Amino acid sequence: MKITMKDIANRLGISINAVSIALNDKPGVSDEMRIEILRTADEMGYINQKKKYLSVFSKTNICVLMQTYYANTGHFYSIVLRSIVEQAKVFGFFSILNYFEDEQLVMPECIIERKVAGIIIVGKISDENLMMLKNTGIPVVLVDFTSLYTPCDCILTHNKQGGYMMTDYIIKKGYKKIGFFGDLSYSMSFEDRFTGYKQALMNNHIVERGKLNQYIRDYSFTKGIENYVLENDLQSIMKILKMKPLPEVLVCANDSNAFVVILALTQLGIKVPDEVGVVGFDDTPLCLKSIPQMTTIQVQKELMGQVAVSKLIDLIHRKETVTMTQLLSVKIVERASLK
Repeated sequence: MKITMKDIANRLGISINAVSIALNDKPGVSDEMRIEILRTADEMGYINQKKKYLSVFSKTNICVLMQTYYANTGHFYSIVLRSIVEQAKVFGFFSILNYFEDEQLVMPECIIERKVAGIIIVGKISDENLMMLKNTGIPVVLVDFTSLYTPCDCILTHNKQGGYMMTDYIIKKGYKKIGFFGDLSYSMSFEDRFTGYKQALMNNHIVERGKLNQYIRDYSFTKGIENYVLENDLQSIMKILKMKPLPEVLVCANDSNAFVVILALTQLGIKVPDEVGVVGFDDTPLCLKSIPQMTTIQVQKELMGQVAVSKLIDLIHRKETVTMTQLLSVKIVERASLK
């Protein structure tokens, strides 16, 4: 049986005229009521039945995409996602969250059916999948990731700056043997933080360029780590830390890495920060749960989501805009995990 405007009006307890106004994108109902009417019309199958209203319906939605395994990475992306959803509401948009597997992306129905006005991708995505999404013609903004393959609007933390600032700060505290702890294959952010770390070592004459690789081999842990961190596998982290003499301090790729490193060192009977200092990156709630509380780099997580939505709205409204990568600055938050 076909759904009618009267059915939608009865469901919501409003007039047929109000339903018609919302579906035809005319003034006369509040933004909240307009969204409620459009959402109800879609749930009841009316939008699929009356394709002429699809363009109006899509104006109220954005699709947020994120790889499934990021859902288990703790607080960083949850804060970014919340910020996106809240900022989208400010602009009158409803966020449709879809998790995906990068190895085999299944295109969300809301994109196939053109029920969204824009797409925000949070975290890493393959170039192949990114191009498939861009080829839909729906505007796309990347958050905490950039593609070297195709121009795309991106909102990033200034990760290289953060890695440099923290390492420089540590050196000025008198540390000389400084290692990096983080799986470089996990994300471009980790690589950028590692690049900043290396640059600070050389600029402060801790190590000469020709001896940098050996210095890193001596003091750093950069492979085969992230799965153990995600699974909170302390035994495996302890084995990794016992593979070589420990440095005076470990610069960790993010707070999750730093948190498990502190736990593993404590299990090994190594005092933090008296024997080994540990610092993180992101300033998530893990920093205050850690014992001792963690020195870290504060990232503008809420602003990242807000800027991404604002950029996407510009693209949706087809404002003249240059494709750009926006870098958000960082700052050091000192706590107790360094001497």
